[in-house]
Parts: sequence; structure tokens; C-alpha cells
Amino acid sequence: MNVRSRLFLACLLLALASSGFAQAHPSPAEQALLQMANQARAQHGAAPLQWDASLAKAARAHVVYIVRESGDLSHQYPGEPDLAARAANAGAHFGTVSENLARHAQTPIELHQTWMSTPVHRGNILDPQLNAVGIAVVESQGFLYAVEDFARDVPVPQHGDIERQVAQRLQQHGIAPAASNEDARKTCASPQSTVGTPKLVIQWDGSDPTQLPDVLLQQIATGKFTSAAIGACPSQPSGQQFTTYHVAVLLY
Repeated sequence: MNVRSRLFLACLLLALASSGFAQAHPSPAEQALLQMANQARAQHGAAPLQWDASLAKAARAHVVYIVRESGDLSHQYPGEPDLAARAANAGAHFGTVSENLARHAQTPIELHQTWMSTPVHRGNILDPQLNAVGIAVVESQGFLYAVEDFARDVPVPQHGDIERQVAQRLQQHGIAPAASNEDARKTCASPQSTVGTPKLVIQWDGSDPTQLPDVLLQQIATGKFTSAAIGACPSQPSGQQFTTYHVAVLLY
């Protein structure tokens, strides 16, 4: 990015902040878009989206670029992090994330109608798997520019909570808890080695403790195992943007 572009961005950010654009709560235009999205979701049997201040922060960072750029709309402009990185950097915790972009509209209604008229944008608004949204709307030269960042928001659970949820799911499949989870926790922390003498070890990274991997369910179905020790620890993949954890299940 050249010096002129940096200066433009700095001035635009300053102008937006001084006009109240940096507020934590949605502006009237952003609130209107949230209400219209939730009305559409209600009509299609989907639960309402909850406002997420971190996603809104990510959306507001991106709308600055949309106002500046005159070419095609993009989810990532030169010198800008991609959507997942923007959301993570803003503090959002999510299992999946998607985005709607629009510009040159006169009203929030026009923005919403534009998105609802295209399959991809409509799909983001109505996706029942998404539960959180942050919206940025800014006016420039008489037109509205907008970004909607959607996510399946996931809490940052404690490792003990993850272990309990996995154990509950395993019990539903007939696998009792082992006397101790200590070996599984040590195995989770050092995934290249196995602690103890289990019959089988299965490890994975995920964002939803209630979703057991297919390979684990297939092994349980063989009837060879009666109990399991469970360990949860931070995910290992470098550069991971999504909120995930690592789980080791030791089957006995």
C-alpha cells in the first residue's frame, strides 16, 4: 500500500470514528439490517442472529476498504487480512464464518433486498447453522456501503467442560468413563506418543464437543470397547483462525 493510500485510510478511519462509527452497539442502519435479517430467518424457521461486537469490529475494518476501492467488491483487498483472520483478530470465536458485501445503496431496505436477491448472500442470511452477526454500514457521498459478517459463534470452553461433553456423548453410545482421564490428558498434550495401554487411541481437532468424528463412531460400533479416557488440550495446527480444541480418546 503506498503512502497516499495509507493517508486515505487513516483519514477515513478518523472520520468514521469521530462520526460514531466506532461504537460498540449497532447504529440505526445496522440495527435495521439485523431486524430484517431476523425477520427473514423467522419466516424460514431459523433462530435469530445475535449481535456480536467482535464481528462488527471486523466488518467495520473491512468497510473502510470497500469505500476506498472503486473496482470489484472483494472479501480481501491488497494489504488486508482474509475474513477468518479479520474476525479472529477482532476477538471473535467461531466455528465457521461468512460475509455479505454491498455498496451504492440508498437505504438499509435496499441493502437487504440486494442480498436477498442473490443465492449466496441470501444463503448466508438464512443459514440455520449461523447464530451471530456483526454489521457495518457507512455513508459516503450519498451512498450506503455495508458489510455483514456472520459466524457460528462458539464459546471458549474449559478443557474440563470439553471432556465432560465428549464423555456424555460416548455414554450415549454405550462407552463408560474410565477411572481416570490422566493418561488421555498426557496423550493430548503430546499427540505423537501414547500414555498408558489403551486398545486404541483416536485424536482430532474440533469446535463442537457434541460432534464425535466418524472414525470414532465406527470403532465404537464394532463392540470391541467398553470404556474411554478423554483428554482435551489446545489445538496444535499453526495459523489456526477458528476456535478449536484438540481431543484424545483412549479406548479400553
